[in-house]
Amino acid sequence: MPIFGVRTRLATSLFGAAALSISLLSAPAIALDASPTEKEDLKTCEKNLCAMILSKEATGDDLTCAISKTWAKDKIEKGAGTKSLSWGFGDAQCKIDLTAARSNIVSSLTAPEHKLEMKSHTVKCAIEQGEDVTNINVTLAPKVTFKDGKAQKAELNITKVDAPAVIGTVIKGAAWVEKNFSLFHGEMIDEINDFVHNKCAKRYPDLASK
Repeated sequence: MPIFGVRTRLATSLFGAAALSISLLSAPAIALDASPTEKEDLKTCEKNLCAMILSKEATGDDLTCAISKTWAKDKIEKGAGTKSLSWGFGDAQCKIDLTAARSNIVSSLTAPEHKLEMKSHTVKCAIEQGEDVTNINVTLAPKVTFKDGKAQKAELNITKVDAPAVIGTVIKGAAWVEKNFSLFHGEMIDEINDFVHNKCAKRYPDLASK
């Protein structure tokens, strides 16, 4: 089910949810009406996170972002196909109000070992089914383990999935999602580390030089 995997790792694991949301929410948006500020909001969140990563300053404002992303059906299907998964729905759109303590983020990069534990967040998604739109909510509190500033392990820590029966037959509850997340674990770790150690400096050289 790629809503939690291929393309929507987006809103689910938070340095993980922050770094990953930001680095993966890049596919063009189509049919479901996207917020007119969707792209700008994501870019602002990315820049704020990168500023924390590059400065490694433990004092200052925490990360707070209200971000969303809309995916076209064909983009989801393409991503699902690379994992031999199927997508029997239409376009999808997910939203999250993301918060993370600055000190927690900085400690992940500066401490010899650190487990970044996020507070509980709810990812709210809308999925097209023909003429209708189905809503699902996923509650999770991701954890990412770092060693010497690099991500080693990520856990979604999903506690609740609210979905109607038609979706529920595909998503077999939080335990099923957590188990199947292992399909994407290696990719997620690589993408977190790439974002933290490469992309931020390349995209915001002005912040890197401060």
